[in-house]
Amino acid sequence: MTPGVSQLFQIGLDLVYPLSPSEHLIAGSPVIVREEEPSSIIAFTLLDSEFRKKVHEMFEEARFSSDKASHGNSTGGLIERIMLHSPGHYINFKRTAGQMKITCQVFYAAQFEALRRCNGCEDSYIESLSRCNPYVAKGGKSGSAFLRTRDERFIIKEISTAEADAFLKFAPFYFEHMFWNWTYREERPTVLAKIFGFCRVSFHNKATGKKLKNMNVVIMENLFYGRKCSRHFDLKGSERNRMADETVANAVLLDENMLMYIRDNPICIRQQTKRHLHAAIWNDTLFLSKMNVMDYSLLVGFDDNSKELVVGIIDFIRTFTWDKQLESWVKEAGILGGGGKGPTIVSPKQYKNRFREAMKRYFMMVPDKFYVPFDDGE
Repeated sequence: MTPGVSQLFQIGLDLVYPLSPSEHLIAGSPVIVREEEPSSIIAFTLLDSEFRKKVHEMFEEARFSSDKASHGNSTGGLIERIMLHSPGHYINFKRTAGQMKITCQVFYAAQFEALRRCNGCEDSYIESLSRCNPYVAKGGKSGSAFLRTRDERFIIKEISTAEADAFLKFAPFYFEHMFWNWTYREERPTVLAKIFGFCRVSFHNKATGKKLKNMNVVIMENLFYGRKCSRHFDLKGSERNRMADETVANAVLLDENMLMYIRDNPICIRQQTKRHLHAAIWNDTLFLSKMNVMDYSLLVGFDDNSKELVVGIIDFIRTFTWDKQLESWVKEAGILGGGGKGPTIVSPKQYKNRFREAMKRYFMMVPDKFYVPFDDGE
């Protein structure tokens, strides 16, 4: 199911005539392709009838595959076959309109659509991607471009070629992890910030000479959508060079800031919340460690309105490669300083254990009237 034309025009496409040379209205689509907004190319692609036909064929192939699941033709059975058993096809979409040529490669098109259906966002996804703004993620060191859809539902993050290659190998296991969470939500909780799409975008405007070549982007949920969070933390479980300047407006704070904060303001959560968070972090870090992934963070926000704790694991694409190993050796040797504290980059297994232990310390369980004693190992 995709949003209709009327829906897309209701979300505020800001139609101003005449269009600028960087805006392109292509016949048959309500989405204006804007060169400054790469997400508009993705939205245009996902709404195109030829693209929709190819995705439909992928779903029909899974529906009528000879390897029938025990669920029959139920929605759950179809989602399972798509996310666990379908080949990882990508759709290479190209369109030329006048002097403008656009290309969008949509990787794991069927699997990501199935994941979006599981999370009930297939309708809003295209609407959101039709417009975006540059977004400065304070505290990041990668230098990658960040965009945020205008309705703030999704974050579009540029990733390097190495990260793109790693994610292509990682993706089938990611879909499996997310499927079992969807199926057994209580038994297998997760706090991974969901990735809902992976695309490679290009365009060439022959009239102006402007072009964009092979921009790899992942589209992620915005954990803080609809929230009012005055304080944010990016936590890795390390105390080495993990102090941010708190005088900077809207700064993302780090582990050492968290330790200073909880000395005077302990983060107290109920037993059931603590159990759920502990189980989710345990499941996710075990999965990421098996995938040889590390250097991920727990993004934490405090919602001022609902007084809720908002959390999600982010930056879980990068695998443990030789450059990370070299960085670990250099930091362990103390060549770059660090006050004798452990390196931020360790092996995936070490990172998992350190991460788990730190998250236990950061969040304190406070008994309430529903408290049930349990063993320390639980």
